[in-house]
Amino acid sequence: MFDAHTHMHDPRFDAVREQVMRRAVADQITGLCCCGTAPSDWAAVRNVCERYNSLNLVISAGYGVHPWYVENLPDDWICTLEEALENNPVAVIGEIGLDGIRKSVPRERQAALLRRQLELAAAHHRPVILHGARAWGELVAVMQGYADKIPAVIAHGFSGSAEIMRTLIDMGFYLSFAGSVCNVKAAKVRAAAALVPLGQLLVETDSPDIFPAGGTPAAVDERNRPVNQPSNLKFVCNTVAELRQVSADVIADVTASNARTALFGT
Repeated sequence: MFDAHTHMHDPRFDAVREQVMRRAVADQITGLCCCGTAPSDWAAVRNVCERYNSLNLVISAGYGVHPWYVENLPDDWICTLEEALENNPVAVIGEIGLDGIRKSVPRERQAALLRRQLELAAAHHRPVILHGARAWGELVAVMQGYADKIPAVIAHGFSGSAEIMRTLIDMGFYLSFAGSVCNVKAAKVRAAAALVPLGQLLVETDSPDIFPAGGTPAAVDERNRPVNQPSNLKFVCNTVAELRQVSADVIADVTASNARTALFGT
């Protein structure tokens, strides 16, 4: 299994990260993508990737500015991002995108920084990992101008409509599903997970967030909420397999192969 989207550098893992990573390997996680969200956490992403690649775990680093954090950036943020890409020839750009959850973040600012990062992805020929919560329609409109310039695009934690899903599929994007697919009330997400072509399907945990039904917490946070971990990817795989009426092994193998193709071109 390959966990296509995590934030393993998150401070919620600081006391348990070593155990969590070793548990992931024991539970047949062969790789994961660790995504940054702002210049302030890119060094932590790099440190996680360098430290744990020795555990027979292929880790892809993602560097990007998440739409929640597009304000009050240092003046040299784009230079720092470009330097991170130059120092890691297989790093991806992400997590980037548009967000409709936090209304306080100006959408124009989100869109401007998204375009700058997409231009960088095109120039460096890097895959992109997209966030589109409650903004998938607007995100599609922006991506129309970049889809053919970027080697691979992953729609992380997909939760858009059937129409948006078909548009993203036609654009050649990968659609990734997280623990929300395990929620029997998430009808839209579950319907999409059942219909995405196998060759464009990915699974993720979004650890430490989106804890799946039936999962095992790595810890609890300061609000006593469960901290998600890559080992819980099996619950996502099992649910997607049930929805598609295939074996969990098929979903595990196909999505791992798709992730390696999307992230590394192999």
